[in-house]
Amino acid sequence: MGAGRGLGGAAASVAITGGLVGMLGALAFPPTRGLLDRVLPAPGTGPSGRVRERGWFRMVVDAVTEDKRRYRAVVSGRGDPGYAATAVMFSESAMALALDGDRLPDRAGSLTPATALGGVLVERLRAAGHTYEAAVHARTDR
Repeated sequence: MGAGRGLGGAAASVAITGGLVGMLGALAFPPTRGLLDRVLPAPGTGPSGRVRERGWFRMVVDAVTEDKRRYRAVVSGRGDPGYAATAVMFSESAMALALDGDRLPDRAGSLTPATALGGVLVERLRAAGHTYEAAVHARTDR
């Protein structure tokens, strides 16, 4: 999550982290958990079908290597990221395991989906409407 640069970014990062820690603490403490249970969504509830359909996500990752090469990756898709898009990612991962075993990378152990399924998963997710792009940018010292 980008919070900005400089003092403002540092302050925003501290505020976000403090808010998350405060919420976790409030949920762990029975009296405040009872109050939060009255205002937070109940377990098993979620966004409506319309909200899930109209949702979307877009993530941009910028990276700079030690030798100043810059890279950018963009991942995006349709559907609420907490429900619809996640279901597509999960389903396509399962389909890759079930149907594309002969095309999967030769790896073993506890792996992330990207490591275990590689380009096969990217192909499937692109076919399902997601976008996965990576680009190399010019050096930053020029």
